[in-house]
Amino acid sequence: MRRYLLFLVLVAYAFSGVAQQVTRVELLQSESFIGLKRNGENTNKVIKPVFRQDNATLVCDSAYFYLTKNSFEAFGNVHINQADTINIYSDNLNYDGNTKIAVLTNNVRLTDNQAVLTTNNLIYNMATKIGQYENGGKIVNGKNTLTSQNGYYFTHSKDAYFRYNVEVRSPEVLIKSDTLKYNTISKIAYFFGPTNIYGKSDTLYTENGEYNTTNDQASFGKKNLYTQNSKSLKGDSLFYDGKRGFGRAVKNIVFVDTAQKIELRGQLGLYRKKDESITVTKNAYVVFVTEKDSLSKDSIWLTADTLKSRVLRKMDLYQMRERVRLMALKDSLKADSIKQAAYETANQAPEVDMETILSDSSGIDSARLVFLKDSLLARKQFLADSVLNAKELQRKENERLREENKRPKSIAVAIPTRAPDKRAPWPALKENQNKLGIEPHLVKTQSSRKVFEPLNPDATDTAKVRIVSAYRTVKIFKSDLQAKADSAFFSYGDSTLRIYQKPIVWAQGSQLSADTMYIQMKNKKLDNLDMIRNSIVVNASDDSLKFNQIAGKFMKGYFKNEKLDVVFVNGNAESIYFPKDSANSNGMMRSIASRMRINFDEDSVMSVAFIRKPEHNYYPLEKLTEELKTLANFNWKPKERPKSKLDILPSLAPAVKKSAPKKPVAKSPVKEEKEPVE
Repeated sequence: MRRYLLFLVLVAYAFSGVAQQVTRVELLQSESFIGLKRNGENTNKVIKPVFRQDNATLVCDSAYFYLTKNSFEAFGNVHINQADTINIYSDNLNYDGNTKIAVLTNNVRLTDNQAVLTTNNLIYNMATKIGQYENGGKIVNGKNTLTSQNGYYFTHSKDAYFRYNVEVRSPEVLIKSDTLKYNTISKIAYFFGPTNIYGKSDTLYTENGEYNTTNDQASFGKKNLYTQNSKSLKGDSLFYDGKRGFGRAVKNIVFVDTAQKIELRGQLGLYRKKDESITVTKNAYVVFVTEKDSLSKDSIWLTADTLKSRVLRKMDLYQMRERVRLMALKDSLKADSIKQAAYETANQAPEVDMETILSDSSGIDSARLVFLKDSLLARKQFLADSVLNAKELQRKENERLREENKRPKSIAVAIPTRAPDKRAPWPALKENQNKLGIEPHLVKTQSSRKVFEPLNPDATDTAKVRIVSAYRTVKIFKSDLQAKADSAFFSYGDSTLRIYQKPIVWAQGSQLSADTMYIQMKNKKLDNLDMIRNSIVVNASDDSLKFNQIAGKFMKGYFKNEKLDVVFVNGNAESIYFPKDSANSNGMMRSIASRMRINFDEDSVMSVAFIRKPEHNYYPLEKLTEELKTLANFNWKPKERPKSKLDILPSLAPAVKKSAPKKPVAKSPVKEEKEPVE
């Protein structure tokens, strides 16, 4: 009903009682003029008449001209020309010169410089230059064709209003609407009701907006929805450029990919059709659905300053991962080269006798003496550290060489793929047997082709997979796992969430951190966890003053029933443990091993198993120093742990309705009682 009232308002000025000066219809010429009575009225039958009123000329095959009524009925090849720009054709015409209303029927066609309107019934006002039809009509404007049940065409402003079963066909789209306005000059369509815009591979829905058929740009403002195959984008305000394949959604946006089962939300979104990407900012978050079992479901909520999701081929994703791996390897080799350079510097640097220099301190003021002393101490410490690092590198190199010496050394011998045409003489083989270490009769013909490692299937896989990248202030909440980091990356190809730049994960009563962490899901459940470089697990004691810690180069964790169950430490494993039993509760155990295994319970570390050559040191509490209590990369940040999804995304909190202020109750005036006069 509201849409209908709005439609009436848009065309109301056409019937608003514009003051019109009544003029006479003139018969300029005709082939014959016969007076007669028709339907009891005096009339004149004219053949091939030419009528004129104001700036309009009307011709037809024959007509009945009513002089007293200032009107006529025309038949056959009716043609109205107004101001040399508007031409109307029909089979029949009933014209009233007093109201200047022309009622045209059968094969009606109205043309101007912009459009052609065709219908079977048209009411045209010669004064306001507005045409109206109610039984179906069509307007052709260049490459655009518009049809509807009811329509109004304003030849002066070139605006057309359509109602019921409206269709706009252009080379790019098909528009179906309930109520629509169209301008034949700008070729812009305006929507005032439920509207669908069908492209070649996408669809737009709105209930209020506009679409430019020339440049394929659209903007919508009510109940907007963009869909492309399995993807959809909603927003309170939506803009889309069809030629560029670019869309922008503002406020309360929702991006859904049903094929990849992803849902992104936020307050501002940018969509690109080419790579099917969406960038979401302003309270942006994504939800990953997980399952604890067949009956209960859980979700992982991830927020960031910016979320970007796009579709890649698996082979492209594989190449990206390889580049990251090679960069990490390059950084590792660079670090080793720095240590090697420090070792060489330490070996080549001359020994400095600090006491000799300081003993001969005559002529040196006290300030320079202190500076010189500090500089020499710092240099000596640097050299000492360099020597220790170099010794550690040398020790590892010696271990590697010992392992290699245990295995028999191989000699690279080029073996032909087939026997040569001429056999080598026996003496020649006899001379070389000591070098080759084999007897001549043991030589076998083998293939000399190089054996390559099997290529990863993803390296040539063209299947598409969606990825999600999160930038800055990444926070993650799940009922039994929380995390924070600077950036994150999730691939639906392997269902792995990668978090970077000082990531921290809280699981049960423990805090886990590393340079980079991978969390993988399988069958919608948390499956395993990788902690890469500078890994550490911290667990607070009951009094929150003592911290059990386990650190190592790499860690691998596994989940059971959506909870962290066990973690394996590989490489440079260290641990600090404060025993809880009564016998050893007054000390701290510090251990080193090649590998460790950590078992978790509900709230704390349950047990630690040491693998391969553990070394233990026990320290009484009274002899502990602050340096002994913590490992090198220790950090403890319980206040940064998200407590709920509302904690990482306050915008999800329901709006609190403000109660209207209560009006003060007027108090009746209290009469003061006068004290009795004694």
